Amino acid sequence: MKTMKKNFVIIGIFFLFGTIGYSQENFTPAQSRNKQISTLLDYRFIGGTYTFEKIFNTTVTYPDIARKNCIQGIIIVSFDVTCDGKLGFVTIKNPLHYDIDNEVKKFFISTNGHWNKCHNSKYEHFDIPIQFKLKGTKTITEEGLFTFEGKNPGYVCNGEDYYLAKAKKYLDKKKPKKAIANLDILIRFDPFNQSYFEMKKQAIKMSGKKKKRK
Repeated sequence: MKTMKKNFVIIGIFFLFGTIGYSQENFTPAQSRNKQISTLLDYRFIGGTYTFEKIFNTTVTYPDIARKNCIQGIIIVSFDVTCDGKLGFVTIKNPLHYDIDNEVKKFFISTNGHWNKCHNSKYEHFDIPIQFKLKGTKTITEEGLFTFEGKNPGYVCNGEDYYLAKAKKYLDKKKPKKAIANLDILIRFDPFNQSYFEMKKQAIKMSGKKKKRK
């Protein structure tokens, strides 16, 4: 009887660790990346990720001109915070729109003085993806650390599926310029999707061949 109980305990332990290992291995790249960012923010930002997101949502506004033009996507904010807690230069890696970029920059500049000190320079650099989305839009991606949702301009704006279908159609019809225009929108939606960049390379190559023929 004792042997049976012992065996059940051993099996239970193996099952537990196997489940933990399985769940960790099955994180998507986005989940793994955002988990690391969240852990870093919890350590460095006063109040952690929860407070960071809360302040962002109550401080930042979705510019009207961007809403009216259905500008959506993931903005990637790159910056350093020294171990003394001083905020460095803020850059935008995937700009969405001039007014959105400025809103985001203003927010990050306003966080100066809200950072905890650290003891190792490996905790100084940040790349934070934030998804800007308008209400009602269907999106494929969930790559952002969190989503900032704005009111739509009175109608539902098109999502990624719409622009992807158009990009594929224009590539099939050998219309690279129109394909590129739609792919640029898709890259704004999801700058982590390598297939969009590959399709854009294909369109640029196609465009070059057309010029040579002329």
